[in-house]
Amino acid sequence: MITLTTPRALQTVLGGNTSVNYNKLVIGPFTMDAIAQTVRATLVLTATASSTATPIIGTLSVTLPGGNVLQLDVPQLDISTKLTLTSPQATALLGNIETAQAALENGLISLGVVAGVRTAGV
Repeated sequence: MITLTTPRALQTVLGGNTSVNYNKLVIGPFTMDAIAQTVRATLVLTATASSTATPIIGTLSVTLPGGNVLQLDVPQLDISTKLTLTSPQATALLGNIETAQAALENGLISLGVVAGVRTAGV
């Protein structure tokens, strides 16, 4: 969960003068693909001060091969951002994907669900 430093204030009713601050961003569910070197996620923006405020849904996608592109879309807020990650940013993100993959594989082995020895790579 990310608490936004500058919450997005939205009107509670059309034409009204009362707003609610959408201040919490949750990324999930998400998938990280170590083979394709991609990340896909749902973004959920909520207002912690109002249990009746409808969550705002968006998407996040990262594709490392062929351009290191991060795309963030939140149609309800007219947000569509496409960024090219620097080489160090892409390397760091790939490291995160590989670390998560290793943790899952090691966990399956330690639980005895899979018999084997984990090795790095795909």
